[in-house]
Amino acid sequence: MIAFVKLGRDNVGNDPRKYYCSRCGALVATSAELAKLNGADQHSFINPAGILCNFMTFSHCENVVVHEDLFFEHSWFVGYGWRFLLCCTCFQHLGWKYDALRSTMSPESFFGVLVNVVETCPAGE
Repeated sequence: MIAFVKLGRDNVGNDPRKYYCSRCGALVATSAELAKLNGADQHSFINPAGILCNFMTFSHCENVVVHEDLFFEHSWFVGYGWRFLLCCTCFQHLGWKYDALRSTMSPESFFGVLVNVVETCPAGE
């Protein structure tokens, strides 16, 4: 099961927007931690299973568990490996943590947090 974050209803005025796990409500990030990668903090890619992944990039997340295995294949960001990102309360998949493959890269790490997931149909169906 894949979860995603949702914008909190308690966002008012100029306060940073808060993003919560859509399954259990744990706070995951705020708009103060948004990070631009390749000029944007919102991204959309289709994974090898044909699922369209819409996500935002953050410099920091809280209440998450980062899987220990680092994967290099199918990375959407050149020079970065990725790890699964899970909610620490309900353990649902929330996205990925990206780690630079070289210490000279900036940023050294960031988080890609799903904002929604849409399955696509294979061509011809």
